[in-house]
Amino acid sequence: MTVLEAARLGDVFVPSLVYRLTSLPRDDNEAAFASLAPHKHFKGMDGHELVTRLRESSAVLGAGAFVSEPGWVHHISITARPWTYAAHPCPALDADGKRCTIHTRRPFTCQTVPIRYDVPAGLLVRAFRGVVDGGMASADPFECDVSAAAPVLLRDGEIVNAEYATARTKGAEAAIAEKALCAHILESPLMPPLKEIYSHLRRSNLVSVSFHGAVAAAHDLGLLDDAAVRAFCEAQVVLLEREIQKALARRLKTEREATTRFRTLVGAYTTMLTRLLARPSAGAT
Repeated sequence: MTVLEAARLGDVFVPSLVYRLTSLPRDDNEAAFASLAPHKHFKGMDGHELVTRLRESSAVLGAGAFVSEPGWVHHISITARPWTYAAHPCPALDADGKRCTIHTRRPFTCQTVPIRYDVPAGLLVRAFRGVVDGGMASADPFECDVSAAAPVLLRDGEIVNAEYATARTKGAEAAIAEKALCAHILESPLMPPLKEIYSHLRRSNLVSVSFHGAVAAAHDLGLLDDAAVRAFCEAQVVLLEREIQKALARRLKTEREATTRFRTLVGAYTTMLTRLLARPSAGAT
């Protein structure tokens, strides 16, 4: 989900900030195109065409920074995702784990299942096939209905469901609109420096860190006002304390690390609240 979506859902999710690296060869780097090793569902696709499509993704168009090296450009983008105890499902599901409790305000990532909005239009069919095959092979298997009786989502490579197409468009636009926010987060003294993040990303294309710096950055840019920051922080403290108490009752050693992280976040959001309330303009819109 986008950073601002996560900020609006602070009563539901404990968000983490996710840095993502998209490394693409320059057009004159023929050796890189020849050595590309894409996911199996993109094998057989011309390397130049694949890279051209990826350049149209929200991860590239919304990147807040890029690192240029001979023959390559590395794009760094930022999104958010829930931090949960590993053994537990999506926090938005009800007690039975079957119904979404935030369906009317669910993030664009959920609205655009099975082909998320960050998948470029030219890769939709291959990405959909990846979801179908991946679901059946996952640790918690699921099967997509691809029978003739199923509602039609794609026809001749084009999305035919208007509601779904609109959600994909809005999701991509929201992600790209956060380009300046992404750049500000990457420059924030509250967050790890870009050089350190880039070093980690070269070893793992995704890196997660705590979310509080993103809230401060959005506040700096006027994307979240005092009231929104206060509401988010208060909701997070309540949610985190509740999750910590549940974990303590379960008494599982495997959850100790997450509980320690959540306690640290309680402290961070409490400090943000204290500082916000101390400001003369606290509560102003």
